[in-house]
Amino acid sequence: MWRKLLLGWLWLLPCWALATDVPLSVHLSNQEYLPLLGEKLRYGGIMSRLVTEVFRRGNVKVRYSWYPNNRAIQLARNGDVDGSIGWTPNEDRQRDLLFSDEVLPFRMVLFQRRGENYPWQTLADLSGQRFGITAGNFYSDTFTQLQEKGVLHVDVAGDDVSNLRKLAAGRIDLFPMESEAGMLTTRLNLLPEQAARIVPQDRAYWSTPLCVAISRKNPHAAELVARFNRELKKMRDSGEFAAMQASTRQDVYAALERPQR
Repeated sequence: MWRKLLLGWLWLLPCWALATDVPLSVHLSNQEYLPLLGEKLRYGGIMSRLVTEVFRRGNVKVRYSWYPNNRAIQLARNGDVDGSIGWTPNEDRQRDLLFSDEVLPFRMVLFQRRGENYPWQTLADLSGQRFGITAGNFYSDTFTQLQEKGVLHVDVAGDDVSNLRKLAAGRIDLFPMESEAGMLTTRLNLLPEQAARIVPQDRAYWSTPLCVAISRKNPHAAELVARFNRELKKMRDSGEFAAMQASTRQDVYAALERPQR
């Protein structure tokens, strides 16, 4: 009897070992894209907390370092960090990076000055306007193609706040940004009289997934993405992901509204 039990345990041991993930750690670059990402936000922002928790469940410890947008993605592409978060896949980036499944959806709109009117059916209809863009960010394949053909005229800045200030000052006409992020970044970083001049258009010109990007130079790149996708699916299926997203959004905004001492 005892011999049979012992043999049973010995048979199960390899299965138990295979089911336990070897501990890994990952160093990710992060960026400012409020309220999803932000060094001074609670939890580092909504997406940062979600990514950290998903990886934790896959036995992966996450460490973030914060950089301007363009540097964050370039460090990941060069392999100077293990990866980055808050990016959408495209053909160019996929040469250097593996992308996870969608963590959060991303709805891009055009910000403009209050009271002005820019009717359009396609982006090409806006060929006479001055667009601001942020170095390192991707604004859709269509936008890139129109920009390269000279149909869309762009002015590049190093960060989103600079572009929003240029928009308020009349130095550009339109600036593409995610609706919630653009409104919050405007409120927190511009003077009240500047912020009052800026509004988002109601209509999105592009919707895309936001993902975790892992450098192909990391020897565990495929394993990291596989673990992340596996645990992300589990959390979505159980409802835990949606619950954490909602509670984290509430906490982040509550902390922003709390007076600073």
